[in-house]
Amino acid sequence: MAEVTRERWTSRYYFLFAAIGSAIGLGNVWRFPYMTYEYGGGAFLIAWIIGLIVMGIPWMMMEFGMGRYFQRGAPGVFEGIGKKWEWLGWWPVFMAFLIVTYYTVIIAWSLRYAVSSATVAWGAGEAGVAGAAPYFFGEILNLSSGPGVLGGLQWPIVGFLALVWVALFFIMYKGAGVIGKVAVWTVTIPWALLVILMIRGLTLPGAVDGLNYYLTPDMAVLGNIDVWFGAFSQIAFTLSLGMAGMFAYGSFIAKKADVTNNAFITSLSNCATSFFAGFAVFSTVGFIMQALSIPVGEVSAAGLGLAFVTYPVAISMMPAAAALTGIIFFLCLFFLGIDSAFFLTYGGVISPLMDKFGWSRVKTTAIVCVIAFLIGLIYTTGGGLYWLDIVDRTACFYGLLITGALACIVVGWVYGAGRLREHLNETSDIKVGAWFDWLLKVVVPAGLLFVVIYGGFMKDIATPYEGYPLWAASMIWVILAVTLGLSFVLQAVKTKGPKEVSGE
Repeated sequence: MAEVTRERWTSRYYFLFAAIGSAIGLGNVWRFPYMTYEYGGGAFLIAWIIGLIVMGIPWMMMEFGMGRYFQRGAPGVFEGIGKKWEWLGWWPVFMAFLIVTYYTVIIAWSLRYAVSSATVAWGAGEAGVAGAAPYFFGEILNLSSGPGVLGGLQWPIVGFLALVWVALFFIMYKGAGVIGKVAVWTVTIPWALLVILMIRGLTLPGAVDGLNYYLTPDMAVLGNIDVWFGAFSQIAFTLSLGMAGMFAYGSFIAKKADVTNNAFITSLSNCATSFFAGFAVFSTVGFIMQALSIPVGEVSAAGLGLAFVTYPVAISMMPAAAALTGIIFFLCLFFLGIDSAFFLTYGGVISPLMDKFGWSRVKTTAIVCVIAFLIGLIYTTGGGLYWLDIVDRTACFYGLLITGALACIVVGWVYGAGRLREHLNETSDIKVGAWFDWLLKVVVPAGLLFVVIYGGFMKDIATPYEGYPLWAASMIWVILAVTLGLSFVLQAVKTKGPKEVSGE
């Protein structure tokens, strides 16, 4: 790796907002509430909290701590453990890059809908209920018949996507100092908007019924393996770990900073946001149930369906301030997404490239933004939603879980969990004991492998993913293999970068 003068967060305050913002994302709104409802309400929270304690926080401590110790991004960390392990730092870099190429498209959709909400373009009243899905899949996406039929570009989305990448460039090109300052706003604004959405949701008829579905405990489900899969998978996905970026964010921390305390604050803040978002989501679900006289099972309460179909249906039927509620909701999605996007791009991709090649920050940021934008164009075509789904399954499921498990194994057994623990305890108010070693060496990788095997390999190897044609579903394995191979290529590259990089 080239020798690089390490940039720093200008204050702990900015670091925490950047780290919390990177962890909090779209999944906090459209995945966690649904998972809680789907897997036993209040009972799911028990499994989820256990997953946070035994998996999420130790994993966060590892990525922050190793980044701070080696003062490098993910590839530099694993090169520091041993040159033969550098590839394990590059593989999650590729995953972060793939994720941000489609994540920014979803952010562009959110901006498009914020504009559309001003006139409730999908229709009001019964027309809006019937028109919400056709508007998203037809007007916005112009969805084709399958992944083999791309169709043309959807130019409004291309325009919003370009706007997102321009904004990201100006946030990132001066590094951690500006990122931290921007994160203060991109975290506090969606929090404020979530409060408004929750209050609005609680004023709607039927809200209490929705909250009952969200939180009513079914303790019997704790004996069901699916609940533990759901809880552990949610912890794995929600903290933005396994995407290389937290190593880089940790490397920007001052050498005397408290890593353990920061890991706890980041993890707990993210999960508190998820729990709070559930009140905004399920109060609205209850309203839809009452307004349409349908059971909760017929209300899509997860993923893209929640954000771009179900919530617009609710907006259409709201007795007052429908357009304003829509604008607030989609701006909330935009702000939730944007800080995760610059985390993935800067911490996950740009910082490792600067470390390896000694390129300036402006040059690296411009190159990454342009290439990611161009690749992202595929998701703005008529077949883009199918490819978004396939790449998401590849990078944000298999890539994240496999690289996360391998990283914990290598750090725990090769570098030494005890050695990392001593490093953490040197500057931490919270002293961790030997229990941390076994969590990192055994429990975290076992939990991640359980999720990837039970929810992934056991399904996708037997039958093509989501019923896609075999050639399309097989792209999951092709992309994983290609990115793994490229990781070894980058490990083999010899560089002679400058001794210092100003970043300008």
